[in-house]
Amino acid sequence: MHPLRTISEIYNNIKNANSPCPSSLSNFAILKLAIEDPTLKIQYENRIEEHNEKFVKNKFMDSGFDLIVPGQVVFENPSTSKFVDMKVKAEMCYCDITTNKISTCAFTIYPRSSISKMPLMLANHTGIIDSGYRGSLIAAFRSLQFNAYTVDAGTRLVQVCHPSLCPIYVVMVKEDELSTSERGDGGFGSTN
Repeated sequence: MHPLRTISEIYNNIKNANSPCPSSLSNFAILKLAIEDPTLKIQYENRIEEHNEKFVKNKFMDSGFDLIVPGQVVFENPSTSKFVDMKVKAEMCYCDITTNKISTCAFTIYPRSSISKMPLMLANHTGIIDSGYRGSLIAAFRSLQFNAYTVDAGTRLVQVCHPSLCPIYVVMVKEDELSTSERGDGGFGSTN
């Protein structure tokens, strides 16, 4: 894991890199993740390192970054939404190489394709995270079976994506390194 650098430094390093992927990029996103739980933080450190290594070395990059279910979750009531707190706060910055601009932006949470092998669905199908939201990322799931269904800690059910599906570089930050906003941490219907 590299020591924390500014978003501008990360942007410039990626933009000026001589690796297979950045030379063909016209845009990408930087996902800032703030994780307080020490055990969860260790799990993410390895995932982030692997993800970013692929970002730098691969010509065809992934469009999403997987989130980890932080603890065991049991779904007991079919067709009832259950909110799973991922215990991660985030901010996404969109980097447009053609205009040389970096801006905070909205992002999405999509189910991973492997969720099709489970009796679960993301209740709102796509989670839209406003650019000013700074609360914990939460995914609402519904079980499609009548028996209890258990998801183990560490399971990857959802992924964070930029709306354009451009590749994402991920950095871990402290919570106070996320920008402040008027929106703050109100989520799921808080802006009705």
